[in-house]
Amino acid sequence: QALLTPEDAVLSDELNHASIIDGIRLCKANKYRYKHMDMQDLEAKLKEAQKHRLRLVATDGAFSMDGDIAPLREICQLAQKYDALVFIDECHATGFLGPNGRGTDELLGVMDKVTIINSTLGKALGGAAGEGVF
Repeated sequence: QALLTPEDAVLSDELNHASIIDGIRLCKANKYRYKHMDMQDLEAKLKEAQKHRLRLVATDGAFSMDGDIAPLREICQLAQKYDALVFIDECHATGFLGPNGRGTDELLGVMDKVTIINSTLGKALGGAAGEGVF
């Protein structure tokens, strides 16, 4: 809600965690939902969303219910092609994935292409660390 206006668009993987979905519902931006990890559908939605001022692709890095890892390389390539920002929720990846535990963006080599990283820091790093956006 604090990031996007009614002039903007958010494109969300249909299997994103409920907390992401709730945040998107509160947001005034135009909402697009793409099929789970379907890059052809994401590209079609990005084409539709070109009329909006900003476009933000939102995805879990690691999907907790089935263990899928988001295809971040492809997401970042499409975001670059369509001038979109990338948001990843790393709550289920921080401390677990990547050579240094930084998450899926480190694992897949796209740390410099992701705009916003969200993580609770409470799964692998202990419950007392709280929540953070990097």
